[in-house]
Amino acid sequence: MQPEDLSFFEGMVGQIAIGILFVFGLIVLRIYLFWRRIMRRRNEIERHKDAGTIGPAALIEGASLPWHYDRIAQVGTGGPAALSLNQRVLRASIGVKLFVLGLGAAILYFTSNMPETQHGLEVADPGPYGWTMIGIVLFGALNGIVYIFTYETRYDDQVLIVTRMMFLRCEYRWKDLVRIADDGAYEFHLIFQPGGKAKVLKHSVGIGEFKDFALTQIRKNWSLGL
Repeated sequence: MQPEDLSFFEGMVGQIAIGILFVFGLIVLRIYLFWRRIMRRRNEIERHKDAGTIGPAALIEGASLPWHYDRIAQVGTGGPAALSLNQRVLRASIGVKLFVLGLGAAILYFTSNMPETQHGLEVADPGPYGWTMIGIVLFGALNGIVYIFTYETRYDDQVLIVTRMMFLRCEYRWKDLVRIADDGAYEFHLIFQPGGKAKVLKHSVGIGEFKDFALTQIRKNWSLGL
């Protein structure tokens, strides 16, 4: 190999090595920044837990609430929750129900009125895969409507009962409540040990009273050393 060829080869190797080091450095930096976010969130969660206040949800559970949804969903959240069998009952607000119905109607309209031509050209048939995806979208919209209209949270001085999709019913005891978290979007997460996690819709009728009650329970448990 000629000296000039060797010099060119060494230069290429050097550039590749620098590129690899640069990419590796970016990966390490992203891992480090993500780890810092996790640790900050964990510390924030622990601070709220010790203070008996509502803290953030886990990092992967956090979400941003679309502003237009928030404005509509808040309609009907005021006032007390309904009473039934000595229990207070939380149900989705009228704003949430209207939003879900409107979204479902829009999806149904656009999927059932697909244009046959576009810009003067005939639109191809979606085919089996396309129709399958359309079916999945419609099923998801229907599932969301059923979920919102059948969702219910009941509570009294002893227990919290969350019912989803008419038959998914979970019961939790207030004496086991250890933390309350806000996922930043649609739900409050109440963590019970033992018992697991209860998810309560934030935009429910009577949610303000429910938050005050839940915070009272967690501070009571904290004072008892539970």
